[in-house]
Amino acid sequence: MEDCVDRALGEVDEPIQASFAADPLRTLNVEFGLKVRAADHLTEQRDDGGTCDGVSFLKDGVILYAATGNRRENFTLAHELGHSLVADIDDIIDWLADQPDAAVALETLCDRLASRLLFPDEIVTRIIGAGPVRARHVAELYQATNASVPACAIALAGRLPTLGAVIVLDQATNVVTYASVHPDPEHGWPTVHPWPRQTLPAAHPLGGLTSGATFTRRSFWATSWGSRADFYIDAYAGDRRTVAVLVDDDLWGVDVFHPQVSRDFDQRPEGTFRCCGVERTVRAWPCVDCGEPYCPTCGKCRCGRRASREALCAGGCGMKYLPHLLEDGRCEECR
Repeated sequence: MEDCVDRALGEVDEPIQASFAADPLRTLNVEFGLKVRAADHLTEQRDDGGTCDGVSFLKDGVILYAATGNRRENFTLAHELGHSLVADIDDIIDWLADQPDAAVALETLCDRLASRLLFPDEIVTRIIGAGPVRARHVAELYQATNASVPACAIALAGRLPTLGAVIVLDQATNVVTYASVHPDPEHGWPTVHPWPRQTLPAAHPLGGLTSGATFTRRSFWATSWGSRADFYIDAYAGDRRTVAVLVDDDLWGVDVFHPQVSRDFDQRPEGTFRCCGVERTVRAWPCVDCGEPYCPTCGKCRCGRRASREALCAGGCGMKYLPHLLEDGRCEECR
């Protein structure tokens, strides 16, 4: 992931990166030649709690975004620029095609790009200092830059040395409004990790924190279907939201003795197939009928592609056939 971020940023000169951090909207219009417009209908339609309220039409060089009047706009513009940068780099497109969920990987990649575009690495280094990442660093980054809270969370997640995540929790609803996951460097994505719009697990110590409260301890995270895994957690509560850093290693010296933790990782099999004009190797559960993985672009397996080519017989039998089996739109029986 970080190699792809570095590769994409390598296409942007440092003076232009600095210009973007200072004035994203002007830089997109002037330096990148993109048509960037606020679109009120995005504000009306985006009600899913998403962090990036924008959409790109890359072939036309157009970006539409929801005007929020705050730093969220900057993150949205940076995220959409990430889509534009990634679309022109074959190495990154190939990497995305190999991911078990290409859509999620692409959005995470553009989030990482947005974070790096909004503030240079040296600012993050200065805030963190010589110690490990802490939850309070999100607030400190927010004060030191023009970046949004999600962008600050992404920047910190990228500095985690081990499997972990930085999450932002709405105190009123106990719902995760944002989560930036840092996969294990060797094993990849765990089966249990926080994700946006997930409700805080029952009896979790992050619930009920008041403004200014902090804690650092070993606790857990759980999925909505009941799977559970242990994490070390450092948390800081603001006025309306709580920020927490979850990691699988004791970065903060919580325990004297560290129990051996067994963690499950994504074990889906790899499969190679050709679809949408490209040969792909993906990690995914295959279709039970044809045994082929589902294409991350169109979502179809071999039998799904076959079914999409079939046409309904015009003779009234209600059956579907491949086009070469129909004559004047009718099957052999109806003819």
